[in-house]
Amino acid sequence: MSKSIQITLVVAAMALIGVAFVFVSPHVSEPTGEPLLDWRDDAVVARGATLYAEQCVSCHGFIDGPSKSNEVNKIGDAAPSHGADGHTWEHPDFALVQLTKTGEVAELCRDVSESDMPEFGQALSDREIVDVLTYIKSTWSEDIRMKHDEINLLYEGQNTAVRELLNLSGS
Repeated sequence: MSKSIQITLVVAAMALIGVAFVFVSPHVSEPTGEPLLDWRDDAVVARGATLYAEQCVSCHGFIDGPSKSNEVNKIGDAAPSHGADGHTWEHPDFALVQLTKTGEVAELCRDVSESDMPEFGQALSDREIVDVLTYIKSTWSEDIRMKHDEINLLYEGQNTAVRELLNLSGS
């Protein structure tokens, strides 16, 4: 087979793959389950805001505006901001829950075993942890939430599994 025929076949195959992707991708990119952090739920966001103020602000600072964590956290390195100047949105929901609850790090998270980050699994219920994280997500811009949702699509199986494992009834 000549070189030009091989190139033509490769180009044709790539075009067919591209056409197939156009028809399949809208269905693949839609989440199939309920979101773990449903930032549109006003009651959850309100509960989370209260808990954040009680449990998190002393280290992470207030979310609205520039990070205050350097001023607030006097112990060691400042905890990262959860606001627009932070990187919380770069982690899927299940990883944020895992980190907050147990201090264990999921894929792509920095190791917090040597930090002052407490394990909140004993102090807060699963419902309360999800409420706090939902509040945090509610403060992000639409653009950041969309990026976070795209990351969550890559981890939809893990997010669904964690949602099913958590005790989210009551507080």
